[in-house]
Amino acid sequence: MLYDALTAVFTDLGFDALGDVVFRDLVIARIVEPTSILDTARVLTDLGARPASEKTMRRTLARAAAGEGPGAYRDKIAALCFTHAATSGDVSLCLYDVTTLYFEAEKEDDLRKVGFSKERRVDPQIVVGLLVDRHGFPLEIGC
Repeated sequence: MLYDALTAVFTDLGFDALGDVVFRDLVIARIVEPTSILDTARVLTDLGARPASEKTMRRTLARAAAGEGPGAYRDKIAALCFTHAATSGDVSLCLYDVTTLYFEAEKEDDLRKVGFSKERRVDPQIVVGLLVDRHGFPLEIGC
């Protein structure tokens, strides 16, 4: 019943337009129990769903993580979120917040850089921003 309810929410938000049931199942599993990709099959089985193979789940994650190009999931999901908010919410006021997340790592890389930190930390960090509508529905995330 929980799997069916979360599938219905996924559909109501318009995310089924992505046409990727493995991605949907990965999202549902992550909501129910944030766990490793290896343990995701167990979570989905416990929910009564038939999980895809581990290789298929990994390929789906790689495809979803690809941030650029015409098939970019992030852009599609942001557009679907905006459409949902515009048709059933209120986008006359949008709020944006920014924070930093630090990593206990010795070295910087292309994503994590040492920079200004509210906590005065010198660890590599990333800056994350979130845009929401008047009711707190997410419209976009930036990193």
